[in-house]
Amino acid sequence: MRQTVAMSLVVFSCAMAGSICAAQEEATPAQVAGKHELFHKYVENSFGAEGMFGAALDAGLAQWRKAPAEWDNGLNGYTQRWASAYAQSAIGDTTKYAVARLLHQDPSYHPCECTGFGPRLVHAMSSPFKARNREGDWVWSPAIGASIVASHVIPAATWYPSDHGARDGLERAGTALLSKIGVRVFREFVHIPKILQ
Repeated sequence: MRQTVAMSLVVFSCAMAGSICAAQEEATPAQVAGKHELFHKYVENSFGAEGMFGAALDAGLAQWRKAPAEWDNGLNGYTQRWASAYAQSAIGDTTKYAVARLLHQDPSYHPCECTGFGPRLVHAMSSPFKARNREGDWVWSPAIGASIVASHVIPAATWYPSDHGARDGLERAGTALLSKIGVRVFREFVHIPKILQ
């Protein structure tokens, strides 16, 4: 069963990466984040209110699911889950922005400048596999994929209680990638006020 799920995720990821070429953006946004703006986003996402709030939500859901079962369901367990979620987020953000900086790319999500349901859907679903380069063109990018893998494999192989270590981390990374795609599709079609983004 796990092999089937893993193979499905690999096939889906390859198909999505290939669809980048099919997504046609009619216009390119003029503003591409520079190194200072990317660093500001990194600090804000990792260590600011967004990182803390995201970790609190993640820990709350994990507490509700009693995952991992090895951590109790009281305040001590919630604290462990929150610290784990916060560290995972920091690892993911550090990886994403380091890879993006190394490749001179901006991995920030921007709605499609194209029109029509199909092109917008393809743009949103392929967005975790692309970023904008210095010229503002959409190019293939490993930044988000690397961040998802790092943020799940490192904790699973180090502090997260698990029988299978890194393998469990890879399975969770596949689920996280599908979640990221779902969030991007939602953001493409539902207007979110800037203050909530």
